[in-house]
Amino acid sequence: MVQIHLRAPFYFMPKLPKIPYKLYNEHNRERNACLDLSDRLRILSKSTISFLIKNHRQVVDKNLPVMEKTFATLQDKLKYHPYLYAVPAINVGFEEYVEAVLLSNYLKNKPLPTAASLKVTADTYLGGLSDLTGELVRLAHQDKKQVKTIHDYVAKIYDLTIPLSITRNNSTRTKLETIGTNLKKIESVIYDLKLRDKI
Repeated sequence: MVQIHLRAPFYFMPKLPKIPYKLYNEHNRERNACLDLSDRLRILSKSTISFLIKNHRQVVDKNLPVMEKTFATLQDKLKYHPYLYAVPAINVGFEEYVEAVLLSNYLKNKPLPTAASLKVTADTYLGGLSDLTGELVRLAHQDKKQVKTIHDYVAKIYDLTIPLSITRNNSTRTKLETIGTNLKKIESVIYDLKLRDKI
């Protein structure tokens, strides 16, 4: 009788993966540096917006060059690490910067810069533009002589954004909906002023 000897299966262990320690540490270092720059840009832009609304032009004129330098430094870093654009917190600073620049141009009665000229993404630009309309609501409350002009301007911005097809439920869609809400707020200001015979 023939005996069959069954050999236990032998499994080869594949070579262990090479952990990218250096790449990981570099990623974290650059991510933190960009987050820090973005936060500085956000704070600086927010304070500039506040000074613009209060018409403190001297402070604004000092802030704008610092803002532009911080913005340029952040952009340069992202050129070498474009994957960091996917970090939402980094775009917060960009959006605030766009809002400040748009508001500054509006108050100077200068054409608003485009997304291309500012070197930002379409989503970032639309977010900043939406936030601009919120600042224009504040101006409408402060200056009844300008309220109708502000209303017409925001109404035209709203009309320009209507053709945008945004089907996904994301922050850009929410921001664009805010433009319509801000327009209604300005209409309420006008209605209130008319009731009190102020305009």
